[in-house]
Amino acid sequence: MTLTASLGMALSALKAHAGRSLLTSLGIVIGIAAVIALVAAGDGAREKLDERLASLGKTMILVRAGVRTDQGAIADFTPLNPGDVAAIRRAAGPLVTSVAEVQMTNKLAVTRHGTWPVMVVGSTPEVQTIRNWQVARGRFYNADDMRSGAAVCLLGQTVRDKLFPQGAEVVGQTIRIAGQQFRVIGVAAAKGRSATGADQDDQVFMPITTVQKKLAGEEKVNLILVSARDEAALKPAQEAIRNAMRVRHRLKPGDPADFDVSSVQELSELAVVVTATLQGLSAVIASISLLVGGVGVMNIMLVSVTERTREIGLRMALGAPASAVLAQFLLEAVFLTLVGGVIGLALGLVFAGGMANALGWPLVIRPAGVVAACATAASVGLFFGFYPAWRASRLNPIAALRHE
Repeated sequence: MTLTASLGMALSALKAHAGRSLLTSLGIVIGIAAVIALVAAGDGAREKLDERLASLGKTMILVRAGVRTDQGAIADFTPLNPGDVAAIRRAAGPLVTSVAEVQMTNKLAVTRHGTWPVMVVGSTPEVQTIRNWQVARGRFYNADDMRSGAAVCLLGQTVRDKLFPQGAEVVGQTIRIAGQQFRVIGVAAAKGRSATGADQDDQVFMPITTVQKKLAGEEKVNLILVSARDEAALKPAQEAIRNAMRVRHRLKPGDPADFDVSSVQELSELAVVVTATLQGLSAVIASISLLVGGVGVMNIMLVSVTERTREIGLRMALGAPASAVLAQFLLEAVFLTLVGGVIGLALGLVFAGGMANALGWPLVIRPAGVVAACATAASVGLFFGFYPAWRASRLNPIAALRHE
């Protein structure tokens, strides 16, 4: 008997008990749907996080005072200072492209249209390159603004929307912060939220000399931002910075650091580990469902063999070889699980799309995952369908014809 004939008989047998076939494949449906939905959700979350990390700058290194504990607390605090910035520039040299110190302060910004509490970020012009800030209107502050301590500022989109009417031209307007007037020279392009959830557009940017002279009244470094030459130079640059900081802070070998050097890349790597762990757990849960579904397939195929014993005996008495009987029942099992796999795939895509839409993540469906889902469903059918098919092929024709 040809494969085509076996295929036709297998399909006819499944159609004769369509309801039972669909119920039997329910475990396969749930398992495949869970895998597709959860893997797509994990990939979407990872892509969204990568997008947010890219907005920070994937080669950016952050140098902060104090050591971050596992609980997020700050220990061994020693303030940063301009000397640390100069030491980093000397030590990291060819490994980095830009170094910028940052001084931040919280103030209340006022215009005749409203007031809004803002984070004022003072830095050198290099911060634009390091943070990959784009300017939607106007310009970023420059070296001349730095040298003169000019009373100029750049607004984030959130601040612009809170302090001025929609559609109004803000470049050239003034805002008042801590009793001082500042001329708006630009509006930064929207960046959205950071990987930690902070609104990156809710900031006012100024030259660090302006913040020190007009708002803070002191020279202080809250944060040092460094841009590595490329991703390959990221880790060597971090090591060079750590060594320079240990020398600057007179730390002996073995002494704990009183500063923290981290990179956006480390956040990305942590996200990959977390996502992979969650996807692995989902795979275990889905595997249990597939196992239960496979046992159900084996059970129903054994019932089918018992119900069709006389049919099998008649076919074998008319000359059908054992291999043809084996092929027919194997094909039935494979089609049973494949149908469940296709339905599960469709449901998984629907669930993945719903989650992506609800959470604002991109919908990521990898072709390899779709192929793997179908292959898994077929493999379950082969594995759990083999014993019933083998049992059918080993029946004695005479005994099978006598079966009631």
